[in-house]
Amino acid sequence: MYLFSIMTGSTSMVFSYILPMLSLLVLYHQPSLIFLTGVASMAVNFISLAIKIQTGEMTLANSKDGEIQIALLFLCFGGSYMATKLYDSINRQNMAYMQMLDEKNVQIQKMTLQMITTIANTIDAKDEYTQGHSRRVSEYSVAIARELGMSEQEVQAICSIALLHDIGKIGVPDSVLNKPGRLTDEEYKLMKNHTVIGAEILKDIVSYAEGMDIGAKYHHERYDGKGYPEGLSGEQIPFIARIISVADAYDAMTSNRIYRRHLNKDRVMKELREGIGKQFDPQVGAALLRLLEEGRLPAISPDKEESREVNDAAKILGRIIEKSEERLTEELQKDEMTGVYNRSSGEKLMKTVLEQGSGCLMLFDLDHFRKINDNLGFVVGDMCLKLVVKSIESIPEEKLISRFGGDEFAVLFPGITTEEQAEVAVNRFWDNLHEAVGENSELEGLTVSIGIDIESKDASFRDMQLKADKALYYAKQQGEGAHLFHHNSVVSAQEAEQPCVDMTYLLQILREEQSHDSGVQIVDSEYDKIIQFVKEVTGRYQNKVHILMFTIRQNKDDDFTIESREQVMSYLEYAVMRSVRSVDVATQYSSSQYIVMLIDMTDQQVHTVTSHIMLDFYKMYNAKDVSVYYDIADLNHLTAEPYILEQY
Repeated sequence: MYLFSIMTGSTSMVFSYILPMLSLLVLYHQPSLIFLTGVASMAVNFISLAIKIQTGEMTLANSKDGEIQIALLFLCFGGSYMATKLYDSINRQNMAYMQMLDEKNVQIQKMTLQMITTIANTIDAKDEYTQGHSRRVSEYSVAIARELGMSEQEVQAICSIALLHDIGKIGVPDSVLNKPGRLTDEEYKLMKNHTVIGAEILKDIVSYAEGMDIGAKYHHERYDGKGYPEGLSGEQIPFIARIISVADAYDAMTSNRIYRRHLNKDRVMKELREGIGKQFDPQVGAALLRLLEEGRLPAISPDKEESREVNDAAKILGRIIEKSEERLTEELQKDEMTGVYNRSSGEKLMKTVLEQGSGCLMLFDLDHFRKINDNLGFVVGDMCLKLVVKSIESIPEEKLISRFGGDEFAVLFPGITTEEQAEVAVNRFWDNLHEAVGENSELEGLTVSIGIDIESKDASFRDMQLKADKALYYAKQQGEGAHLFHHNSVVSAQEAEQPCVDMTYLLQILREEQSHDSGVQIVDSEYDKIIQFVKEVTGRYQNKVHILMFTIRQNKDDDFTIESREQVMSYLEYAVMRSVRSVDVATQYSSSQYIVMLIDMTDQQVHTVTSHIMLDFYKMYNAKDVSVYYDIADLNHLTAEPYILEQY
């Protein structure tokens, strides 16, 4: 067509045939072809024009068509050459980029396969009897897939899917995986659940091979429908899973397990034949039998260096995973501010430690911590908590520290079994606390009460906690900064000589509180309920209120243990509850005192109630080692000195 346009010399023919031809050349991005064609075209056209001029066919008067033809050829070929050159440059860059992407993709696939292999080895490492199991199953699956005539792409996919078929075992406890005997029903349920766990882990992975979760979820399905987790049968089971199932069973039969040695070849062949159509897909089972009978199944004996590299990589990955889990677990277990264990984690660890033997449990409680926060601010309160923890950490003995409450810490010392050892630890704490408080004037007045319990053997954490908590309660009653062992005496001679001092102090507090118009100023948490109730009743409703304070006193110099005191106080509480009405209020005021507030009673009625309480108590507790005293005050007048109706 190009030659025809030249021969005719028609300008319209140039537009009709030259430009489409040049466009075709541009698509083939051959700049050299464009250049040579352009030179040849220009030469032919110049020769054609020269002949026309020579023959007189073209003169200056009618040379316009020739000039246009030459100009068009120059523009078309020149523009096409530039466009083709640019297109060819871009195409070459794209080809180089695509080649680089292909190389990177191959590298990524190799890295992915190596990582998958490493993960598989890490999973297998959970059970010393399944070392290399995932890799062997993968190799067997690949051999079966090739025997069945599957494409190389499908074979590579099966290789990866089979490597991770047991990834769900990461969620099965080691005690179940490595149990030498028969599994219980609950343990077997846990074991079977590894298929579902594995599928959940792999279901969203599509970058390397689609259907990565197929092998993990369905490799324990049986052809006859008696498998798990979904009980699929026949063609319902994905074909890849049917291949992995046969390979997995074969490796299980030919490998040593914790409960048996591997089967011999004849037994393996027999089991495979009997399983075809029942456990195994007939086509897949027959393929494996052919490979075995003809000796074409690969014998998995990897090179030692390669095996060492894979095992080293598995160990490295295992350590990375372990460290990551440790960091995450530590973040979840630790109290954010103080850095010690939180209550739930601390209790679990302490229970575990106590299962191994004896120990000493100490409960540290900051005295008047609420008052510190209210008066000095939460920043100072936080400083106090951190300082107490630092002082506890300074105790050299092995210990577990846990924050049990806002201002309470539980510390377990597994190696402390005597009071002498515990005293040394407590003294070390006091020394460090006093030194730190002395260096910071803002913390002046910080004190801590400590309750201690020591058990020699078969220690129950719950029992130790209750005993230490009781000891802490009585330690706080003795005064700020005291520590007390659970079995120690809790009554002092000084306390017995001052039967009315506590009532006087209580009345003074109540009188001061009623003088404040801005609301209740909490002095001590022990008084909260009493103060709130008294202000409510006497202030708003003008009710007449009598307050009774019952106090237990020792009659002998013998030790009075916490258990004995608890028993006596329980009798007193029972006697009180039998005599008071629903409108009255009763609460334990201290370790040896009980408070009763009687509403709208005359003095005679108060005397009658008091007598009933005393009589009921002595009916239940007739030992001669304690006496009960009581003091009565009229809260509506808040007299400076309580008047005593009767005293035992």
